[in-house]
Amino acid sequence: MTFPSYEETIALPSPVKESALLRFTDRYVGQFVCCLLSLFKRKRKISACRRILFIEFFEMGAAIMSYSALKYVKNKLPECELHVLCMGGSKESWELLGLVPVQNIHGVEGKDMLRFLFSVLGTLGGLRRKRFDLVVDLDKFTRLSAIASFLVGARQVAGFYRYEYEGLYRGDLVDIPCAFNQNAHIAKNFLALCKVALAEKQHYPNYKGPVESSEILLPSFKSDPDLARQVKERVRVIFPDWREDPLVLVNPDVGPNLPIRNYPAGHYAKVISGILGRSAETRVLLIGVPENAAVCEKIVATVRNDRCRNFCGGTRSLVELLELINFSRLLISNDNGPAHFASLTPTPILALFSTDSPFVYGPLGNCVILYTFFHCSPCISVLNNKRSRCTNNLCLQTLEPAKVLESAMRVMEGQVTYRTINGEWSYL
Repeated sequence: MTFPSYEETIALPSPVKESALLRFTDRYVGQFVCCLLSLFKRKRKISACRRILFIEFFEMGAAIMSYSALKYVKNKLPECELHVLCMGGSKESWELLGLVPVQNIHGVEGKDMLRFLFSVLGTLGGLRRKRFDLVVDLDKFTRLSAIASFLVGARQVAGFYRYEYEGLYRGDLVDIPCAFNQNAHIAKNFLALCKVALAEKQHYPNYKGPVESSEILLPSFKSDPDLARQVKERVRVIFPDWREDPLVLVNPDVGPNLPIRNYPAGHYAKVISGILGRSAETRVLLIGVPENAAVCEKIVATVRNDRCRNFCGGTRSLVELLELINFSRLLISNDNGPAHFASLTPTPILALFSTDSPFVYGPLGNCVILYTFFHCSPCISVLNNKRSRCTNNLCLQTLEPAKVLESAMRVMEGQVTYRTINGEWSYL
């Protein structure tokens, strides 16, 4: 199998890098198109669900978060043919779930917004011929996904609906609406949407029922010994005398799209120095895509310790990244894709949250989240199309390196309760 590059997989889909233009197009052009298409929307019944298409374009960890939802559909309709429409760089994350055949995962190109739009339209042409019974729109209130859902030509569309919320207009393109609960985890929201989509009776608003934490599931990552060995050899290029001593991974840079999620590089340097000072055997690798190298090199230069090295671009696929995480002792990460992918492995995660709600987007694995509970946080959410004008992330700057260090040591020693915020409050 040929894997996409680590850069393609972990980096945000390219259209999002033109976020201002994309948001403008989605908000203003998208609303107009949704309104126009609503005039041609016909409600049709489904006698039997034979083919379902899930659409999700813009969230890196969406595949992991939607596992329970897809598993629910698979259990309810074992003979149903499932398909996914996503960014090309996200295909591998959907493949890892093992619920959708590889040939049914349809990726669209995203090198720039124009190519993205043309790629979506071209792909939709082929998908229309499959005559889907149902489309489940997992994107939250984006008009582009609502338009794509309509153009697929399925008999019915299930998606999140605004009900009495002002704004968030997407026309009347959803046949089976579901409320988005901003106080519930995203995995529970996805599962609620799928429960509504397959329900015999609809309510106002949907979904009228609880979603239990016990219903949220995770697939297990199956390590490939040969691939793991190859990744370990690359680690030995960085650390020639490494004998599989404890390895701590640090993912310090979200990238240019959401820099307000970044914990200060100077703070990271203090945390890493503290870890190395407490353990003479531990090594630290700074991970990321090549565009994160500058931040990582800055941290390495500040730490000035041979046991801390930049490993940006050291893994060439999502599976290789998971192999690296799988044989590491700990991952410390900003609120970013690797923290969610790491949930597939048993490796503990220490996640530093700021702009997004940890109660909604907390990683589903063995994770402890550090969060300062600033009144202004979370400042980005589904309800504001994940837009914030904040340029001074005091919510992260005031998170003392000493607290991060102590938390990291406690996580490595197994003295924590997972899926908690600050080791106290459960977020699932």
